[in-house]
Amino acid sequence: MSDFWVLLKKELMNLLRDKKLLFGLIIVPLILYPAMGKMMQVGVEKAQGQTQVAIVNFDEGRYGEVLIKALNATPNVTVALVKAPSLSEALKLAQKENRNVLVVIPANFSEGIESNRVATVELYGVFSSIGTGMKESVSEARINAVIDVLSQEIAKLKLRNMNVTDPEAVLQPVRATSFSYINDRLVNVSPSIVSAVLSSQSVSLPLIVFLMVTITAQMAAGTVAAEKENKTLETLLTLPVKRTAIVASKISGTAVMGLIAALAYMIGLKSYIGSFSTDTGISLSDLGLGITPAGSLLFALIVFLTIVFSLSLAMVLAVFAEDVQSANTVVSSVILPLAFPAFILMFVDVAELPSLAQYGLMAIPFTHPIVAYRYALSGNYGPMLLSVVYLSVLAGITLYIAARIFSGEKILTAKLSWGKRTTGGEK
Repeated sequence: MSDFWVLLKKELMNLLRDKKLLFGLIIVPLILYPAMGKMMQVGVEKAQGQTQVAIVNFDEGRYGEVLIKALNATPNVTVALVKAPSLSEALKLAQKENRNVLVVIPANFSEGIESNRVATVELYGVFSSIGTGMKESVSEARINAVIDVLSQEIAKLKLRNMNVTDPEAVLQPVRATSFSYINDRLVNVSPSIVSAVLSSQSVSLPLIVFLMVTITAQMAAGTVAAEKENKTLETLLTLPVKRTAIVASKISGTAVMGLIAALAYMIGLKSYIGSFSTDTGISLSDLGLGITPAGSLLFALIVFLTIVFSLSLAMVLAVFAEDVQSANTVVSSVILPLAFPAFILMFVDVAELPSLAQYGLMAIPFTHPIVAYRYALSGNYGPMLLSVVYLSVLAGITLYIAARIFSGEKILTAKLSWGKRTTGGEK
């Protein structure tokens, strides 16, 4: 056992010496993703800041003034009246004064309302530069919200003048109240809000699993390929140490770094995704969902077995590579196609797929952490135990294959030709 710990310490020290690796595994996800999320928040906050509105009023009736007063009373809206003989002149003035929106009240605005006709207000988004357009979009939404409220109030006023006792019943004769039934629990929350809460989980987890698997697999492959490329593998194999200890130390060292990387990416992606997801005010516990200690333990075990499988598979593949670059190529060509189908689970539930598609997805080890997390939330531990058994078998098989390869001398000469042909004259 002492040989294993010595080799494990060696693997960790080799990995920690690589500053570029540490930067990519820890610094980037912990700093870059939160920074991107913060910039997203700043952009949204600026877009939701003060809306600068220019109004040109061609109407001589009272309802034009009512609309102007309504806009003046709206929070985060600053109104400026402009005098212009035409629309083109009004647009130029609005742009000159750095206004986001130009509101044009037509000449027949009040007349249309009083004659029970539809009165149309024209909104013009004024783009001062070619950017995201987010600020102009938010400004338009604010003005439309004010117009909708004013339209409702005018309609209620007209109905009261017609002796209608309940204008709301006329304006909205049919209403719907939404509830949700989830995990055998009835909650007073609309399905759209529940969907928003669940989608935040569905989007982030496949990304985390994909990054975790690909990064740890390339790390494991890189350690083996580097040993072959630097001709140090021969020396390592001649030491009076069991080959199984060598394999276990390499996998354990890379697994430690992989778990650190997974945690860093989880924190970084959660911060990034949370920056542009709407705050529903509803948590998973409000929906009767949550992970118990038993569920956390099973989920952690499934993640660990998935990492062990990807590491051992990567080490087997790396044996056939001549250098680090070709090792990354070999691993990517195998791991990426296996991990990519997990992205399907961003948009669909496994239970909703045809049986053949379900079996196909569940045969891929990298989909199990995503599905297991959903089972953990609902407290359904039976499928999670099946995942543990399945992943244990797969991890055991790949570990056995890796140990058998390392136990022989073929590891020193195994390589892929990648389609290259040797000529008869070469010796």
